[in-house]
Amino acid sequence: MATEWSGEHPAVDPALMADARARSQSRAQSWEVLDPEATRRGKLPLPMTFKPKIITLAVAGALLVTTAVYIGTLGDSDDNPAGIAQQTGTGNGYIPGVIDPQIPSSGQQSSTAPATSSSQPPGSSATPTNPIVKPPAGPAYSGTAGPGCGGFNGVGTFRDGREGWVDHGDGKCGSAFVSIPMSGSATKDDSSAYGLWTFSTGAVSSGTCALSVFIPNGDLQEVGGNPTSYRVFGGHQPSGSPLGSFEIKQVDQRGKWVGVGSYKVTDGKLALQLLTRGQDWNGSGATYAHHAASAVKADCKA
Repeated sequence: MATEWSGEHPAVDPALMADARARSQSRAQSWEVLDPEATRRGKLPLPMTFKPKIITLAVAGALLVTTAVYIGTLGDSDDNPAGIAQQTGTGNGYIPGVIDPQIPSSGQQSSTAPATSSSQPPGSSATPTNPIVKPPAGPAYSGTAGPGCGGFNGVGTFRDGREGWVDHGDGKCGSAFVSIPMSGSATKDDSSAYGLWTFSTGAVSSGTCALSVFIPNGDLQEVGGNPTSYRVFGGHQPSGSPLGSFEIKQVDQRGKWVGVGSYKVTDGKLALQLLTRGQDWNGSGATYAHHAASAVKADCKA
């Protein structure tokens, strides 16, 4: 409960006043002992009395505490300066809230990584290889022989309507052909009659020639070889031993080029002979079947 002030000052006790003056005088004497000059300058005495020994002990204790703290920090300075906790596993001095580690994500290269360079010049392979130098191509020859083309000769020709030799086409190379009568026997030739294609291979005096025979379109009396027999020779005449022989079933190859293989040439000459063996009749009588002779192509190389 608040006490109201009556407005009158209380009476001063003389004994208390004397005691207060004594204590004040004692403090002033103590200050003058510590700093007589300060007392003469009129400075107020210190509120409390300091002993020199107490001050010395306090300073010494402070120095000991500071030294202990300093020595304790030296033990942690190498691995963790100032004893600050660090995140482990980053390896880049990461301090939470202080340093942004900028750790690259998995599979990405750090921007500070040195760029790699290749010792190979641009466009070159790691293991240079020597270019393959092909030898220059040798001489070559390509030619076509046949009715209307040149290089064709009908030996033993005779004209007797559909029984003899019959010319077809417009006389141009590739469209003209001749029908050659058969001997009448599937195994024997008429040695007095045959068709002959010849080639002069020019610079290819020694090499090989690939032959292709064209079979024209026509009926059995025009293109009826079933089969037609051929022989290849190394000169312009069908003499000596042939280089090879083959057969073409003309009735199955009408309107087509037929490749018949490659043959050696030794003196720059080549010949193809069409034989007349073939049966031009059946049980009902004569069929007037003929062999067809058209264009033949030779592609030769040394």
